[in-house]
Amino acid sequence: MYTETNIALDCPCCGESIYESLSWFKKTYSTCPICDKGLSANQFTSLISDLEKSMEESVEEMVNGRPQGGGCCGSKKSSCCCGS
Repeated sequence: MYTETNIALDCPCCGESIYESLSWFKKTYSTCPICDKGLSANQFTSLISDLEKSMEESVEEMVNGRPQGGGCCGSKKSSCCCGS
């Protein structure tokens, strides 16, 4: 069973942190649990997009490892830069 992780984003109305699931912030309309002001999904779109991109990159890095360059130390130089 999949349990969605909660995240914290600031309310655009009162500035307080809202700690809810990612899907909560994607709902078409919701109400801030702190100030009771109406919130729409488009108020969080850019933050959610950046967060999801970061999460995808993190998962990819865990699966594939850190990207490596051509050198022995991960540098883009083709020759060894470790001094050996």
